Amino acid sequence: MSAEAPLWVFGYGSLVFRPAFAFLRREPGWVTGYARRFWQGSTDHRGVPGAPGRVVTLVPEVGARCWGVAYLVEDGLREEVLGMLDYREKGGYARHWAPVELAAGEWVQALVYLATPDNEEY
Repeated sequence: MSAEAPLWVFGYGSLVFRPAFAFLRREPGWVTGYARRFWQGSTDHRGVPGAPGRVVTLVPEVGARCWGVAYLVEDGLREEVLGMLDYREKGGYARHWAPVELAAGEWVQALVYLATPDNEEY
């Protein structure tokens, strides 16, 4: 995604209720082709080493739709928000870009953090 394009962030777990960053718009919406699952372990937000807590990720699933919230980030805060999110989602999550349909019918390309099966806590 181009650094000049607007930065939308799609939250489907704790970002829905606690984004912890400034945003210009907050819009309900969904991603298609993904299902929300508690398949990621967490020792940094829930649980401890040896007994990780469970947190959500999105997994590909034909025909699925996952509701969440899309946030439009102010251009001047782009790098600050990305840095904060990279730190917050460090426990096995990777950046992914996905089309998000907003409830009002608008489509945006949004950053989504997904846990991947190749991380040790998946």
